[in-house]
Order: sequence, then C-alpha cells, then structure tokens
Amino acid sequence: MIHYLVYNITLICAISSAEVDSSSEARRHYAWGVRYEKGGLFEDALVQYKAAVSLDPENAKYRCALGELLYRLKEVRAAKDALLKAVDLDSTYIRTYYILARIYYDEAKYDSVIQMYRNILSLDPNRDDVRRSLAELYRYEGMDSEALHEFEVLLEDSPEDVGLLSAVGALRLKLGRLEEALEVYDMLARLRPGDRKVERTVARIKRKLGDYEGALKMYRSLAEEDSSDYEAFLEVLALSRRLSRREEEVWALENLIRLKPKDTRFMAELAGVYIDEGKLDKARKLLDRGLKLAPDDGALLVMSGEYYWRKGERGRALEEYRRASADPRWKEYAERMILTLRAEMEQEKLKEERQKEEEFFRRGRRGS
Repeated sequence: MIHYLVYNITLICAISSAEVDSSSEARRHYAWGVRYEKGGLFEDALVQYKAAVSLDPENAKYRCALGELLYRLKEVRAAKDALLKAVDLDSTYIRTYYILARIYYDEAKYDSVIQMYRNILSLDPNRDDVRRSLAELYRYEGMDSEALHEFEVLLEDSPEDVGLLSAVGALRLKLGRLEEALEVYDMLARLRPGDRKVERTVARIKRKLGDYEGALKMYRSLAEEDSSDYEAFLEVLALSRRLSRREEEVWALENLIRLKPKDTRFMAELAGVYIDEGKLDKARKLLDRGLKLAPDDGALLVMSGEYYWRKGERGRALEEYRRASADPRWKEYAERMILTLRAEMEQEKLKEERQKEEEFFRRGRRGS
C-alpha cells in the first residue's frame, strides 16, 4: 500500500513537472519569437511562435502573436484562424481585436471592423483613438446617429477640439438638430475667427431657424469682408426683401450688378426699386444700359413701360409693354398691363370729352 502511494505521488510530481517545463519552454520560444520579429527575422520568429503555440495551445497571447505575424507575412487566412482561436481562448485579450480590425478593414468588411472596435471599447472605454476611428467609420457607412454619439463622447473630454466640433456640428445639422448645431458652430466661430465657411454655416442655420435678422447681419458681414462673394450678396438680397429693408436691398443689387455686369435680371430689379422710390433718372440710365445688352429682355421692357407710365408718357409705355409681351416669361404680365393702361387711357379720354362737353355747355349758357 505504501509503495502504491509513493508511486502515485511520484507520477503526479512528474506530470506537474512536465507541465511546468512545457509552459516554461513555450515562454522561451515566445520570447525568442519576439526577438526575431523585432530583428526582422520573420521566418525564424514564425517557427518560434508556432512552437510556443504547440507547447501551450490554450495561451491566447501566443496565438495572437502568431496571427499578427502571419498577417504581416500576408498569410491572411491563417492569421485570421489564429486570431479567432485567440478570441475563443480569451475574449478579453484586447490586442487580438486590433489585428482582426485591420484584417477586416483590408477586406472592406466594415460591419466586422465596427464590431471589433466595439469589443475594444467595451474592454477599455478610454481608447480615444479607437472611438474616433469607430465614429469615422459609422459616418462613412451613413450611420449618422451612431457616429454623432461617438463624436459627442469624445467632445466631452476635448470641448475645444476643432475637428470634433466640426464633425459634431455637421452631423447635428444633417440630422436636423439645428439649435444644437448652431451651438457648436457658434463655438467654432469663436475658436476660428474669420473662418468664412463656419460663418456661412452659422448664417445658413440662423436663416433656417427663422432668425432672419441674425442671418442678414452675418451675410452682410461676409459680403463686406469679401466684395467678390456673389452668394453672400444674393443672400443679403433675399433677406433684405423678406425684412423689407430697402436700403440693403439696393446695396445688394448694386453689388450684384457690379459682379455680374451683363446680368440684366438685376438691372431690371434695381430699376424697379428706383421707380418705386421716384428716382426716375437713375432708373432710366440703368434701363438704357440693360437694353443695350438685351434689347428684347421682357423684364427690362416691362420696367421701361413702368418708367414711361410714371412719366405720364402712356403711348411710349404701351409700346414697351407690347414689346415685352413677345417674351414668353413676361407675356401674361405685359398683356395685363396693356389692358390696364388702355382702360386708363379710355377713362382719361372719356374724362376729357366730358370736360369739353361741360365747357361747351357753360359757354352756351353764358352766351344766352
């Protein structure tokens, strides 16, 4: 009996010693593999990593090292097998997910890349580089809400990061969260004074939110800073009309004509404003200039008709409206003006005839 117990104890010790020796040998091979890999001796490193795995097949770190080197050697399928086995052995070994993410990215399997990034962040939420990559990938895949969430998490720790603010602002704007987007772009405008793209975005959001005064102020500032900014002048024109700001409307039109000297549309519009304000000489000069460029332009001819009507030259006004009616865009309006003008001329004629009759009868009564 004693001999039997001694035999069992000896056997257990031998097995334990073999396990210790096996693990120790695996560590030795792994260490050599790391040295070889650092020295650029990749094939030798591969032999060492494989030896470590064969001696300690349940060690996720060894399998991950093997998988990473196989990937480096472009043996992708074998690399993936080794890495997935490492995940099965230890789902908390974070390095494995990094390598798998790179493999899946190369294969354009972005759903799998996203899952790898999520796995990394579930193990270590402070990996900002991974969170940023995840946010960008969400954005690339059109998952705007998910991307925005990740960018906002990053922004909490870096509230003045211009790149993060730009991403958050753009996504909030895209998702229709205008008030929140405006907060971000206001911050960007403070951090980057003079950034016209940011200022233009602020102006656009203000307009969408119905803050026409604020939008007009922003667009006017943009136009004053750059007198060649055609789009800014267009916005000033539209907003000044909405707010009935005649002075700024004229300013915008004058500058649009300066920028587009052959665009007769703005000439006709400004001439109309001048006529409304009684500045007939200015209107006539502008109309003559436009009609030299486009003699058959309906808008200019209509305004020319308005000019002559205001001057009391109804015959010339009528002729201008007739010419304008040849332009399909202005045909209906011009014909309506012709009818109105003829009716007015008829009324004037009848009035004159009545006055003549009355004068005739007055004279007759005096003579009798």
